[in-house]
Amino acid sequence: MGFGQIVPTQPASGSYPVGYETLRRMANVARYNAWIARELAPYAGQRVLEVGCGIGNMSDYFLERELLVCMDMMPTHVELLRQRYRRHPNVVTCVGDITDPTTVTGLRAYRFDTVLCLNVLEHIADDGAALAHMYDLLQPDGRLLLFVPAGTYLFGTLDLALGHYRRYERHTLAPLVQKAGFVIERLGYLNLAGIPGWWLNSRMLGRHLLPEGQLRLFNGLAPLFIAAERLIRSVWDVPLGQSLLCVARRPSHPDSAS
Repeated sequence: MGFGQIVPTQPASGSYPVGYETLRRMANVARYNAWIARELAPYAGQRVLEVGCGIGNMSDYFLERELLVCMDMMPTHVELLRQRYRRHPNVVTCVGDITDPTTVTGLRAYRFDTVLCLNVLEHIADDGAALAHMYDLLQPDGRLLLFVPAGTYLFGTLDLALGHYRRYERHTLAPLVQKAGFVIERLGYLNLAGIPGWWLNSRMLGRHLLPEGQLRLFNGLAPLFIAAERLIRSVWDVPLGQSLLCVARRPSHPDSAS
């Protein structure tokens, strides 16, 4: 079967075998993680829900907020973070599924002004329901900080191994976010440098994991890549990137959404 015919399959219960190992490897790409955190931080408030916290690769960057609720479907991930953050009284950890209405009911009392959803939405079959629940959990004028894999042309064996249902494009993500009720404040592609590596490993070589050596090289060169991308995007809105970053706001009044 050719790569053009690859379709996502229904995830089995639990996690994909490569899921934890991928998170572990991505924890070591510190310069990349810090870049994404810097892009998001100006939009984050003080009462934050992280949907799909994993093993905390991005959670660490939001520890100084008034409240950080780290939620994941995997009990092992939640327990790991419970132990790591046990001396942080502002951090709450919980097992939950954002598509489950009872999860929303249980979290509503926290009165979140920010929902983080970073490389998680693509794992959810009903992404529209997930976004609607994130909207419900936000206070008026609260923000959704969304980060998803981009480029349908990049979908391959890495995506399948990770349990991705899809990759997004700007023109497909925007109406999905707006349908949930959000007003989009920022939506754009990021990480031009990541495209060749993902294409090579996922589409050409059929790998299920990104090689650690390549990730170390990427991390080492990240300052150069980031500076070059900022320069390029300052003069040209390049409609390409390995990821999409979306900042969206729950309006004060529903009829003010555009």
